[in-house]
Amino acid sequence: MGSKNIHLEPFDKGTITKLEIFEDYAQAWIPTFVMQPHITEIHIFDFFSGPGYDSENVAGSPIRLLTKISEHLGHIMSKQTRIVLHLNEFEPTKKKQDKFELLKYNCSNYLSQNPKFKYFLTIKFYNENAEELFFKLTPIISKYPSLVYLDQNGVKFISQEYINKLENLKTTDFLYFVSSSFFKRYGKTEEFRKALEIDVSELEAEEYRNMHRLVLNKMKSRLPAKTELKLFPFSIKKNANIYGIVFGAKNYAAVHKFLTIAWKRNELNGEADFDIDDDNKKNQLTLFEGKQMTKVEKFQSDLENKLLEKNSVTNEAVLIYTYQCGHIPKHTEIVLKRLKKEGKLNYETQTPYLTYENVFRKKNIITYQIKK
Repeated sequence: MGSKNIHLEPFDKGTITKLEIFEDYAQAWIPTFVMQPHITEIHIFDFFSGPGYDSENVAGSPIRLLTKISEHLGHIMSKQTRIVLHLNEFEPTKKKQDKFELLKYNCSNYLSQNPKFKYFLTIKFYNENAEELFFKLTPIISKYPSLVYLDQNGVKFISQEYINKLENLKTTDFLYFVSSSFFKRYGKTEEFRKALEIDVSELEAEEYRNMHRLVLNKMKSRLPAKTELKLFPFSIKKNANIYGIVFGAKNYAAVHKFLTIAWKRNELNGEADFDIDDDNKKNQLTLFEGKQMTKVEKFQSDLENKLLEKNSVTNEAVLIYTYQCGHIPKHTEIVLKRLKKEGKLNYETQTPYLTYENVFRKKNIITYQIKK
């Protein structure tokens, strides 16, 4: 299967969505480590960089990363944090590596317009096969706080060897783009079966719109039983195809950032750039089932039932459950405040203290008492 040279034409809507999520996460990730006094160096890896711009001069991931770094210039300079940006672009079927040359030119041009970058930023360019380069660079990724982008058109990075390596990394957040619906088309081929070890019957039974969820669940099933790695999907519809971002990290600070970005992008489901569960239709009554619950309503109903089964539970446990279900604190706060108003649950504080800041940074752990 040949890969499409997307840079000979404008980025489509799905590609822009992917780039914006990558960009938004970099915006949130960079200051997290820059502001920590004991961290002096951070690394960002973009294994499929492209030339920097599309045919209409819309910025690709390398230029967007440089822009986000420049927005934190003040903090970076004051903290004297060193940033190393690793950019790779390789066209395996071409003798002349035009995209790679353009990548270097466009980044150098950007740096020339931002002279202060020379005090803290190093860019390392690579013109190598990403599958091999990834393993070559993992010693660096494992040594420093790292953000890794794996923006491929194929599926090879879902293979067990890559998942194992990512699972072993400690202070690393990663986002990669997967051609999920290709499994529906090519799932019987050796390349795809080897990548995910997926059963053909599962592919045939799954709805097309849920292909990225299926891919993510397969990836989760291959992680060690006691893994700390947390994986979340974001499905993207590009014409008739379903693609998607897989986000992975080991700490809840990263999870909080990603889920906040995802739910801000789509308040309906926080998981796709389209109505993946037909939630917009669920405000209508059906003849036999009544009103169906939306994704948020179903989560809130399940949460309420779980809470009322207990005698007490901490805000920390409830917040972790919220994140594990792929939701954000405000979805849970609504339930807690309503149950308190109804006299079914009580907490001594004015608010339920259900924020990342309260639970993980300030360690304001409180207990919710459930009234029987």
